[in-house]
Amino acid sequence: MTSPRLVSMSERAVFNLVPEIALIESLPAHLQKRFAHALQLMHERLVENLSWEQIALQSAISPYHFHRQFSELFNETPGQYLGRLRLQVAVNLLLSDSAWSVMDIAQHCGYSSSQALGKALKRELGVTAKYIRQIGKEYTPQQTADFIAKLAHPGEQQALETTLANAMPIELVWYPKRGMKKLRQADADWDSVFATYGKKSERLMGATPILHTDKRWDQIETVIGDWQISDARHDFTVPEGYYLCADVYLVSDVGYSAALEALFSAAKQRELTIDRSSYLIEMVRDIELEATGGVVISFQLPIMLE
Repeated sequence: MTSPRLVSMSERAVFNLVPEIALIESLPAHLQKRFAHALQLMHERLVENLSWEQIALQSAISPYHFHRQFSELFNETPGQYLGRLRLQVAVNLLLSDSAWSVMDIAQHCGYSSSQALGKALKRELGVTAKYIRQIGKEYTPQQTADFIAKLAHPGEQQALETTLANAMPIELVWYPKRGMKKLRQADADWDSVFATYGKKSERLMGATPILHTDKRWDQIETVIGDWQISDARHDFTVPEGYYLCADVYLVSDVGYSAALEALFSAAKQRELTIDRSSYLIEMVRDIELEATGGVVISFQLPIMLE
């Protein structure tokens, strides 16, 4: 077994697992600003169904140069990116929020009708909206990750989210026993939690039994609670021990799944034994409430050391 380097929380840095940010960092400063503005328009104004040419002009870039530079940098055309983005948002809503009708989701993502969304889902993913709803209940996390990986950012050899996740800093950290006050939250999905608690989500921690991580979503019993509360009010305890940790900035389900998969893979590569009697911990470190904002999550995988 490899010898781990133990670090304190103060030494750990947040890793950016957002392909768009990683890609435009290579551009000159003036182009970074314009591309960032174009990406912001794409994400914030999906409902308006703007064309990529309109987005280029509103970002002070000629459509010709925008198409050429975007395609070279992103490994897909602006039109392909917009189409993939619309599907990412639609699939996320279909998986996590049953309160939205298919028509509402279609309009929110810039499709002219629910039929147009249905055709895009069938063409690009080979499934219906109804089937994706079922995935959110009947698939395992790994099966879901494999499905949404079809919407990952294309890289030269593998999805860019996977490439980034494989490079994220991962450290072994000792945590004492921790407690929290369980929330009365019917749905333990993070999107639902964020919608309910907003900025207060930064007080929250999720604990999923390792033994449940291979189960279907509707069989997984994740506990979410407030850990920034007095000890006297705690009604759930996370055991002390070593945890393999990564603090990651995310904006998509694809990035979330890639980070978790990389963490489990790192344990295997380092010949570390996962404590299957304990919990996978997710602590919300920071959350941005804007439509295009992301979240910083500290993923913590329990480890047994001999």
